[in-house]
Amino acid sequence: MFGKQKSPVSVIIKGALEEAQLRGDRRMGTEHLLLGLLHHEESARTLGVDLAAGRAALVELDRASLRMLGLEVGDLPERPRKHPRVPGTALTSSARAVLNEAIKATTMKTRDAQAPRHLMLGLLERKQPDPAAQVIDQLGIDRAAVRSRIA
Repeated sequence: MFGKQKSPVSVIIKGALEEAQLRGDRRMGTEHLLLGLLHHEESARTLGVDLAAGRAALVELDRASLRMLGLEVGDLPERPRKHPRVPGTALTSSARAVLNEAIKATTMKTRDAQAPRHLMLGLLERKQPDPAAQVIDQLGIDRAAVRSRIA
């Protein structure tokens, strides 16, 4: 679906789908795209965050949301209830928009090199209550510093 097996875009999208499945989510959202970027070593270095920290931030946001509803949960199971496999086309509207913009900003010749950068820029532009914006804030990622590193 996304080209060569080891292309950066393929690594990111497959990582995002994997993260959605691991969490038991039925659609891939911007938060999964952000975690997918963390599967790509160069992008993770640019953001200054590793995958474990990204996952932990998302779990903490989930817990905070549940607390707001008056639900206190102990240890969450490692694997959620089993859901049908997330199809590659099951994207939230925000994830679809960010992904489309990143792909449109590149050509076929530059996609492997440039799409991760444009995807990162698109996610950095998201505002709350978008889940990716919440995770970025939770992780303390300095948006301006990241933008200057990839400019």
